[in-house]
Amino acid sequence: MENLLIALLVLGALGLFLALPGGRAHLARFAAVPLAGAGGVFVALVLRAALGEPQRAWFAGLALVALAAAVRVITHRRPVYSALYFVLLILAVTGLLVLLEAKFLAAALVIVYAGAILVTYVFVIMLAQQATAAPYDARAREPFWGCLAGFLLLAIVGMQLLSGGAAATPAGPAAVGTVAEVGTRLLTHYAVAVQVGGLLLLAAMVGAIAIARRKPAPGADGGEPAA
Repeated sequence: MENLLIALLVLGALGLFLALPGGRAHLARFAAVPLAGAGGVFVALVLRAALGEPQRAWFAGLALVALAAAVRVITHRRPVYSALYFVLLILAVTGLLVLLEAKFLAAALVIVYAGAILVTYVFVIMLAQQATAAPYDARAREPFWGCLAGFLLLAIVGMQLLSGGAAATPAGPAAVGTVAEVGTRLLTHYAVAVQVGGLLLLAAMVGAIAIARRKPAPGADGGEPAA
């Protein structure tokens, strides 16, 4: 198992390094080879861990989709497509949360990210997109050290999990995450915090409306006021 994990991390790091935008156009076309190898190793790990447990197979499938979408988020040269891949990533993570019985967190993730923030991202990117790619979109900054640090951290965490070094937690009451139970607790134990948060959001909305309705003074843009 440890050898498969090492092979997965090495192939993934190599493929991601080659796929990142930069001055390696002649090598970027070969990035699919190590990434496909990493995907094959991931499938092998899943098949070994999911024997007789179909829920793990679903979990691994969604995890593979999330990983592939995350790779495209940081390797695609077009910010609009990166945002769309981020939507796919959010949906895959939402599926993982549903499998973990965290329904409230899954619903909040879809509503906040895919339903609001990402829509705003896409509109802003489409309105502010330049004719030519910006330097930070055309070339990744420190791709080698970024890949090395990220995959070394993954290796340390993965080895720790496989070695069983994590301390066992004592058995306790089952965790609950349904929308009804979370809502009941929010409106009973944390009612004051919810009201304060609502007031802050209301103040922010009123301020945004006031700023949007403000008319510029004549000649503020450098031109002469109309006669």
